[in-house]
Amino acid sequence: MKRYFACICFLILAIGCKKDGVKVPPVAPPIEPKGLEFKLEANKNPDKVPSNVTMSIEGDKIKGFVPTTDDNHSFIVSFKTKDEASVVKVNDVVQVSGVTENDFTKPVKYTITDSKGGEKTYTISIYNFTGLPIFYITTASPVVNRENYIAGSVTINPNVDYDQPIKTMDIQIRGRGNSTWMHPKKPYKMKLSSKASIFGLPAAKNWVLLANYSDKTLMRNYLAYNLSQQLNGDFTPHGIFVEVVMNGEYMGNYMLSESVEINKGRVDIKELKPGDTGPAEITGGYLVELDQRLDGDHYFRTGGNLPFVIKEPEDITPLQSDYIHNYFQETENVILGPDFANPTTGYAKYINTDSFISWFLVNELFKNQDAANFSSMYYYKDRGGKLGMGPAWDFDLGAGNVDYSDATRPEGWWVKDGLWFHRLFEDPAFKAKVRTRWTEMKSTQIPALYKSITDTQNYLSISAAQNFNKWPILNQYVWPNPVVLGTYPKEVEQLNRWFVQRVAWLDTNL
Repeated sequence: MKRYFACICFLILAIGCKKDGVKVPPVAPPIEPKGLEFKLEANKNPDKVPSNVTMSIEGDKIKGFVPTTDDNHSFIVSFKTKDEASVVKVNDVVQVSGVTENDFTKPVKYTITDSKGGEKTYTISIYNFTGLPIFYITTASPVVNRENYIAGSVTINPNVDYDQPIKTMDIQIRGRGNSTWMHPKKPYKMKLSSKASIFGLPAAKNWVLLANYSDKTLMRNYLAYNLSQQLNGDFTPHGIFVEVVMNGEYMGNYMLSESVEINKGRVDIKELKPGDTGPAEITGGYLVELDQRLDGDHYFRTGGNLPFVIKEPEDITPLQSDYIHNYFQETENVILGPDFANPTTGYAKYINTDSFISWFLVNELFKNQDAANFSSMYYYKDRGGKLGMGPAWDFDLGAGNVDYSDATRPEGWWVKDGLWFHRLFEDPAFKAKVRTRWTEMKSTQIPALYKSITDTQNYLSISAAQNFNKWPILNQYVWPNPVVLGTYPKEVEQLNRWFVQRVAWLDTNL
């Protein structure tokens, strides 16, 4: 009956077409990948491909990874189709297997037309090394400390997935970080000779390359920055994974990020100049870090013994320094005072409550070691504005990746026990606002966090293998790891498990 019904429908369609004088062209079935093969043969690509590379085919996407870090983009592709009579074209140019060369700086579309007229287009992407962008850094001498810049240059291979109009730039480079600088894999700060955009981020001179050596998942900073952005955290930096080759030596997987500084597209507040001392001008902008190390030329302590370093302006005047010191002290006095919850004269007059809550939720979720009034806690004050918290920064010792404090456990408060936040949570209105934000976060950002962990693991799978080949530490203790698990997937699995337990505890106790 089904066959009979199909024949009747076909007959009616044919008669209808004939009556209307419309000719219906035959539609050939799409070409299936079975029997299709694309590869890069070493003998066809001398000095570019050390051994044959067979490309993977997923739907209409074809990918190939050339195993070297060399910046090559022109390749000769060898292919085999199921129908030997098929014609393969790129931009209407007939391709000859093992002969025709193409530029794969960007993905190239190959259209295959078989002998029956069936046509299908495949997009081929050929990546150097792991597929991540590659930074080739050359320096005049080795980078040996965090104080002295070394002259050099950087050439960026965007590796298909990113746009980078300016690929080669003069730089100065030095080490950066505190405990992270003590590891064999060093983090760096780059200063370009002139402002430039990298991968579409706002143009600036200063950029950082985070090594993430003690974080064997390589992703804690990346996940935290993404979460902070989703929560509209103030001035949250971006994280872009790259490979670094320095003076010809592969250095591993790094995360490119913006420096924490007052600049357009970063901490985007009014820049304070030495002459800005009038009643309105002196109110901003300031970038301040709570830092127990007091690592800076200008710093102060509040009555509650909280140490703050004035990061910007660098050339601050005594009047300006006194102003911001007094503002912090007055803010603390009000927060700790008896009428702190008054909506007009209390803490809400001095701080941006939403900014504090966004910063709190990210750092408390990660139980970020340094966020318990130790360091990397940034505050800003724009001209005429209130005190805000941000950007969120430095999470490699977050999410349980520490063995010398209670921050290793997914249970328990951490940031909330700080002097200011402890007091703020005594205000029922503040507590209710945090709970409302958490409820929203649990239904949207938390599921996205779990998905991002899986997606990032897949994205970094090849890069992680190369990184831990360079730095074989998966079976070794690295300060301050609480566990040694032996494999990259187990490290990621442990991170995911820690977050599941952390979310459950916070949900109960908020």
